[in-house]
Amino acid sequence: MHEMEPNHITPWGAWPVLKRSCDSALQGAFEERNWPIVISLAKQRYKSTKDPYYLAIEVAGRSQCDNPSDQTAGRDAVLKLVADSNTIVKDVDALGLYEFSCYGAKLSYSETIGVLRSRLVKAKPKDWSSSSQCLMACIYNSDWLHAQEITASMEKNFPAEKRCRMQNIFTTHMYSQTPACPVGSRELLAKLAKLRGDKEFESRGLSKTCNDHSVPLSLTASEAWLWIELQWGPQTPLTDKIAAFQKHALRLLGSGLNNTFIEILLALERLKAWDSVSRICGQVVEKAIDVSQREASLVEKKRVEILQHRRTQKKFSEKNQEEGDVGPAQNPADTSGQDLSDNKDSLDAKDSEGQAKLEAYKAVRSQRSDQDKAYLMLAMDPLVWNSLVNSASEKENYSQTLKQLRNSLDKLMKSLARSGEAKDLDQSRYDRVHLRILFLRDAQSAPGPEATSSTRVEHLLEYILKYHWSVACFEDARKFVEALNHEELQMFVQKLGREALKEGENKDGDKYKGLTLVAILLQIRFLVATSTRDSTLCKYCRSELDKSECISCFTSIVKGALENYNAGMRDDNLRYNILPKTNGDPLSDLAMIGSISLLKLARVGHSPGYTTCSPLDLADIQYILQAIVWLDSYLTAWPKNNPLRMLLLKLYLLIGCVSQAKSLWAQFDIKNAILDSLGPLFFDRISTIAPGLFGPGTSIRRNPLRPFIDYYGKALRSTIPKQTVEAFKGGNWHTIPSMYEFGEGLKKSCTLVMAVVEERRGLRFKAGHPLPSIADDPLVCNLNLNHELKDMTDYSYLPNFGGKDSMPTEVLVGQGPMLSSTRAHLSLLTERLIDLLDYAQPKDFKPSKQGHVLSLDCEYVIETAEALRLQMQGLLAKREGLTGPEAHYYSISSMIAKLVSDFFQLHVSHKPTSESGTSIDSSIKEVLAVLKEQTTDLLVVPTNYHSELRAFHGFVGMHAMGTLRESIFLIKLTAGYLTSALDKMKASDKALANNNETSRAVGQLKSMSAAATASAAEIKSRIKTMKQLVEGGGWIDRLRDWAFTNHTQHDPHREDRELIAEALNVAVDDTAFERWAGTVVDSWQELMNGWSAVKIE
Repeated sequence: MHEMEPNHITPWGAWPVLKRSCDSALQGAFEERNWPIVISLAKQRYKSTKDPYYLAIEVAGRSQCDNPSDQTAGRDAVLKLVADSNTIVKDVDALGLYEFSCYGAKLSYSETIGVLRSRLVKAKPKDWSSSSQCLMACIYNSDWLHAQEITASMEKNFPAEKRCRMQNIFTTHMYSQTPACPVGSRELLAKLAKLRGDKEFESRGLSKTCNDHSVPLSLTASEAWLWIELQWGPQTPLTDKIAAFQKHALRLLGSGLNNTFIEILLALERLKAWDSVSRICGQVVEKAIDVSQREASLVEKKRVEILQHRRTQKKFSEKNQEEGDVGPAQNPADTSGQDLSDNKDSLDAKDSEGQAKLEAYKAVRSQRSDQDKAYLMLAMDPLVWNSLVNSASEKENYSQTLKQLRNSLDKLMKSLARSGEAKDLDQSRYDRVHLRILFLRDAQSAPGPEATSSTRVEHLLEYILKYHWSVACFEDARKFVEALNHEELQMFVQKLGREALKEGENKDGDKYKGLTLVAILLQIRFLVATSTRDSTLCKYCRSELDKSECISCFTSIVKGALENYNAGMRDDNLRYNILPKTNGDPLSDLAMIGSISLLKLARVGHSPGYTTCSPLDLADIQYILQAIVWLDSYLTAWPKNNPLRMLLLKLYLLIGCVSQAKSLWAQFDIKNAILDSLGPLFFDRISTIAPGLFGPGTSIRRNPLRPFIDYYGKALRSTIPKQTVEAFKGGNWHTIPSMYEFGEGLKKSCTLVMAVVEERRGLRFKAGHPLPSIADDPLVCNLNLNHELKDMTDYSYLPNFGGKDSMPTEVLVGQGPMLSSTRAHLSLLTERLIDLLDYAQPKDFKPSKQGHVLSLDCEYVIETAEALRLQMQGLLAKREGLTGPEAHYYSISSMIAKLVSDFFQLHVSHKPTSESGTSIDSSIKEVLAVLKEQTTDLLVVPTNYHSELRAFHGFVGMHAMGTLRESIFLIKLTAGYLTSALDKMKASDKALANNNETSRAVGQLKSMSAAATASAAEIKSRIKTMKQLVEGGGWIDRLRDWAFTNHTQHDPHREDRELIAEALNVAVDDTAFERWAGTVVDSWQELMNGWSAVKIE
């Protein structure tokens, strides 16, 4: 479990139901939420009955009123009860009402309600119902401290309830693993759980000393999991862990606890106990061989019995028929159909044989014991096979050990085949393991320069030819290709190329197989071309690398992909009759590998990190547009392809076609949990790229990011707490830690922060209404720099053919660096700064001591702004995780935090430091300098954009424009806030109204505001120009020119560029191109219409 500080998010509280003993008037008022009546009636009932339950009702009612002093009634009452250790709430229903009244208050559950629940259980030790309710409430709120105290009490007071013992062991273990447990207590509690667990499990058959394996195990899956957890702890010596796991692994498997066996196996691997891994996995395989051989013999015997029985029945039937047949003798002429009859009898005999075998399999399997089932299931699990390979490869004589292992697995597969247990899936998994064994054994035996083949090459080729149809074929082969040396790689590519050519050119060849092999071949070449770490030459073609990449290979891959793609698209039989019936799609693979190679040729992702305006600033736009039009053309013709769709979506976002990307995103129909892992692929930075998505009818409850917020709120505040309680009630403890981990992962997910911040930015500039303070957002209000936030995005939805050290596809097609803890925290800190600057006291707030309140406000502002500055400064040291515009924006945020702190010290509190005045001047100059640089970066067109491409640069720079707009807003907000503070100060002290320092400060703030206004004017002008441009004509010709005309001067690759353009013209005909160009222009028009409605300042 995470040792990190938890991000506490309070679960939703259930609406209480009053006791039946309450009169109908009080119950009716409570149900109707008529709180004044509830309070009045509760007071009356308490006065007459002195029952403290009515005090709890009164507090609950007051906590729901609009009056701020009443709203804190629950918090105040609970804090008072906790502070007085002699006061115990003995009514569990009353305690439930106190808990309800605290909902929304920023209280630690374990320090308040949890304390009261534990006191109640200790005060009423024999009350099972109250104890159980308090236990479940603590678990619902992740208060494992008091859950442990309650289970300890219940075990002591209900000795007949055996479940209480295991529950106490579990809660003790669980509490010791959570961050809430003091560091000094963790080891002690873990030891306590282990000692008590050992004693309990001894009685269940898991003895540490007794070797009598005939003793039956009495364990559930959850209890077995808990045993493993307790053994795994640091309090158990390494040798004891290994001994315990090895001793009981097969016994647990024999009891049907397959998952427990796998957990033990994984634990032994983590401990690198390879001898134990080899021993227990080897025994599983041997046992499975014995079972399958025995069953094979039984199947054969049963098959013979079935056939003999059928023959006997047939003879008996024929005899009866002959005795009853009195017809004329057969005419010799009627024997002309005898041969056909013989053939039919032969087929019937074969069918009968097959049917008899199936019946024999079924009969034998029906008698299989649970233990035999477990051994067979595990023996066919690739995890067991790979564990055996891992352990064998760690031995000194690993080559001989691997050979023996291969023989053992061969024997297993043959036995399984004889017993009818082996399936095609098992065979493909085995073939992969077999290939791995071979590569490990032959790792040191490289072929000579004159060799024409090698064992590794032949077996890898055989595997690909056998499984070329599998969508996972390339991924399965990837790690083996990476292990080949240069000579083997040359042999392999040549042999695979010949096989593909043979299928493609042969009139009777398999066209689907041929294209599939070509696609795999090109994917492998791309893999090799990007596996260039510590090398100056390409591993395949030996060409000199250009910035660690092989331009020659990428060019060759694009040309090969286009040639074969065009051939496949011309084959109607392949497209309409063959592809719909297959799992794989070689045409899609060709389009993707060709397009990604075009992106490599375009130098996408080679811009110098955070110093650029757009990731396409230094890119070759012609190749980028070619990649997009190619992918779009194929997706239109064959829309069922998720990796291609996601790749195209990301490219459309890069060039500003947001509505087109949005329509592709909608086709995934992604909801709920998958939003956390896939949402950033579309929504990251979306508010800066397309603020038009937020409005005009957008509201807090209806905006593009609201599904994220709703999901996180429901999952973290209802679903996971409820599931945890249900799992505990049902004894399914093994599921609770994974739920806990999942919930903690969501709480510290970068996607969560992204959703909250993107929503706030979009609504702030589009919806035109004030937002609640981020300090009141329950999802992020407790996050701080002690929380290391994680990027939970699943990038596997994007095709990735590159080497492990190369730039992954998500970076290649990203708007900038991926989600990170640094960026997430910077965005939250800036939102908190905006909250500080945007705060306005309620108009009806009329304090009697205005000067005192002003002084307190001033201290708070100085302290808060300085804390924000220090935190931002520390994070900005890691600015490589930011885009250029983001680096500018967060730098301005940090400078403004410093400016606000210094400004208040000098002009408002009149407690300046010796450097306050100089620091203010410096901060303002720095803010204006960064703003100017950010504005210039947006407006300057890179030199590689020829004159015809100037318009295109505007569409790829939307993120830069949106982030500049954020900077403008922040500067204007700061100037307005500080001016207002000066006005309040002058109103309270007339002598300062005409002070030179004050006048100078007003002038500085005006200069800041004027600079922001000037930058805003540049954005407005740019939006107006781009909107007019995109609404003009000639776009189809303009896009065709950008995509297919080479404007590069002195291009050394001119011939290749022209060949690619010519082939792509064939792949995308005029009709398809015009349709695509129309969608691009429509998308740009929609983008600019959205920007036209945005409030820039």
